[in-house]
Amino acid sequence: MIAPSIVRDADADRAYVAWRIIDCCLREDVRGIVGRGGEAAAPADVVRAWGESEPPQLWWRVDHLPVGVLWLPIRRSDAMQNVSAISDGWVRQSVDGVVPEHGADAWLELIGRGMDEETVLLHRAYAEEAACAAQHRALARTAYEHNAPALANVLDSEGWTERALRIDQVASYRDHPFYPTARAKSGFDEAALRAYAPEFDPSFELRWLAVPKQALTQTTPPPAFWPRLRELGLAESFETTHSAMPVHPLTWSRLDEFPLPPDTLRAPLAYLRVRPTLSVRTVMPVDHPRQHIKLPLLMRTLGALNLRLIKPSTLYDGHWFQRVLSEIGATDPALRGRFLHVDEAHGGHVDEAKHLAYLVREYPQSLEGGTLVPVAALCSAMPDGRPFAQHLADRFHDGDLLAWWQDYAKLLCEVHLRLWLSYGVALESNQQNAVLIYRADAPPRLLMKDNDSARVLRSRLRFRLSDVDRHGPLRDERIAVGDDDALARMFCTITLQLCLVAVLEGVAAGDAPLRGAMYRTLREALSSALQGLQAEGIDTAPAWALLRAPRLPVKYLLCAGSLYSKKATGAADINKFYGDSGPNFMLATAEDDDGVVPAPRTASEPASEAA
Repeated sequence: MIAPSIVRDADADRAYVAWRIIDCCLREDVRGIVGRGGEAAAPADVVRAWGESEPPQLWWRVDHLPVGVLWLPIRRSDAMQNVSAISDGWVRQSVDGVVPEHGADAWLELIGRGMDEETVLLHRAYAEEAACAAQHRALARTAYEHNAPALANVLDSEGWTERALRIDQVASYRDHPFYPTARAKSGFDEAALRAYAPEFDPSFELRWLAVPKQALTQTTPPPAFWPRLRELGLAESFETTHSAMPVHPLTWSRLDEFPLPPDTLRAPLAYLRVRPTLSVRTVMPVDHPRQHIKLPLLMRTLGALNLRLIKPSTLYDGHWFQRVLSEIGATDPALRGRFLHVDEAHGGHVDEAKHLAYLVREYPQSLEGGTLVPVAALCSAMPDGRPFAQHLADRFHDGDLLAWWQDYAKLLCEVHLRLWLSYGVALESNQQNAVLIYRADAPPRLLMKDNDSARVLRSRLRFRLSDVDRHGPLRDERIAVGDDDALARMFCTITLQLCLVAVLEGVAAGDAPLRGAMYRTLREALSSALQGLQAEGIDTAPAWALLRAPRLPVKYLLCAGSLYSKKATGAADINKFYGDSGPNFMLATAEDDDGVVPAPRTASEPASEAA
């Protein structure tokens, strides 16, 4: 999705973020602005107040909020929402007259007007997050301009680990497709971004604690490169009583804010030079690039409630899914060779402390000679102006972008639909964690990691893997579900919308014929995968019920993560709060593929389930 031309605010970054927020509020039907609003012809005084020589062709009228009547310039849409914003501004009619307004602060104050005090405070806090996103976007643009020459030939970087890190850097310049302020790394100032964020390609050394052995649980012996305490500046006598635990430098500077186990020592020396990956809190040791270390970080992303610490239970649940998925991949003929999983056996934690935990990921040796590409990189603009996906098509598909898309869509549909319908497993493989493996001599495969937040229907999985209980229990009770509904929502919002539709829209932006062809290919990939499963006797009804529904579930990140409390939304998990408001592209016609977008629903149609 490409931002429209926004000229109402001299600060382009602030205007861009404000436009994204308004667009997301329309997608999530915040305060019923879509469900209770409607398309209408703007009166002459509203058009005059807008003040541009070419006023918007379409307006959305909202009159049920205690702020007067809002007129939003819009376009019709058939991807994720029926109505999309085209500007960071709107016109407000009230007793004080007709006034053009714009900006995140003004918008968030308006849509919070009349709400309870807690919600109003959350809206104000989100306005601060919006300002942070604009600042960090400006810094990211500066970093991109500086680093672009080095990224032009990223696919030729020497060694698969260096290619992977450079492609992560490419991905770091692309915003999250749906959450409007994802650019904000709340808790990072400019100095921290330059020192620790992948956009700037820094390197730094980790800090270490010496934790009493009885207080530190390690799931397996640590890697061979783990430091001895004497290498951290501590007396060798501590080796019998203490163990080394890594800490990110930004967390190190704030450890006084958290309790530490008695007799814990702060090692005087930093050790192990690392570089940040796309996730920021996961780092790659320079001299041991096959092992990545995930560390708690006092940073919030994708919402004020999303602090990037590590819940110790995720160490065990992630390893559980690693073992189960590896077993499935090795025993199911249709999945054999389609994916690999990184080794996530080693981790450590102090009791249930989320700020004192870590995970080590070891990447398979078989990746030598391959190219790892997170889905987050596919739409990133390269220095030549083309999306990174086109560079992959040039390298691995003789320049045929549709051939690249066909292989990609086929891989994701066949793997994830089989995991869901045959095994009862739906993975939260977002754009950062869903990684593609490309080689010149083989079709693309998936590299799986970080699957501690999946959903699983244990009865179905146990039917296919009768001895699955030998892998032990799951720690997070939210992972196990009782029916297909939760699996369908996960598949739809993660695999279908985030990893397929969002990529399609980003790659085909501005090219209507390509967009139509890519949607036809996607529908064919979904239908073909389901037909293949059905031919094996696997029940595909849950997937067809999803894909034939009038509306698709959409993840409401902004409502759950920022604008409302868990009490207000009832969300047990802020990353899994949904509304059934998405257009279903599976119901599109050939006319739709050619660029004809249906009219948005009017105020007389049912409202969505948004807060």
